[in-house]
Amino acid sequence: MVLQYLLILVVFICSIQDLSSRRVSNLFVILLLAISLLFIFTEVDIELNDWEFHHLWSVALVSVITFPLFYKGLFGAADVKLLIVIAMITPVNVMLDIFLYSFLSFLVYWWLFARGQKEAPFVPSLLVGVVVSLWIL
Repeated sequence: MVLQYLLILVVFICSIQDLSSRRVSNLFVILLLAISLLFIFTEVDIELNDWEFHHLWSVALVSVITFPLFYKGLFGAADVKLLIVIAMITPVNVMLDIFLYSFLSFLVYWWLFARGQKEAPFVPSLLVGVVVSLWIL
């Protein structure tokens, strides 16, 4: 449970940094990677179930979705890195939920606040997706 709160805290800090400067420090991505490795070494996933090797299918799913979007310039590097690190400890069904709620919250944010802008921060929407997937549903 402590690792879940720590994960949420680091993603929250990344969200604030993305909102204020449109950049996320690699230090926080490395910290998130360390937290993910702690999940793996303690053999639990993000839902506190047993971590199994097939959880890495989430990394493949995230890669297939995010790399083309990064290549087209629709995703930033921090978005891709954060999603891949979170996917390391997330089963595929939960990762699909995180994607769904993240994209829905991003669409609402873009529609309300960033419609005229060329780019908008995605990490706060990722935070919403992770929180909703873990604790609300």
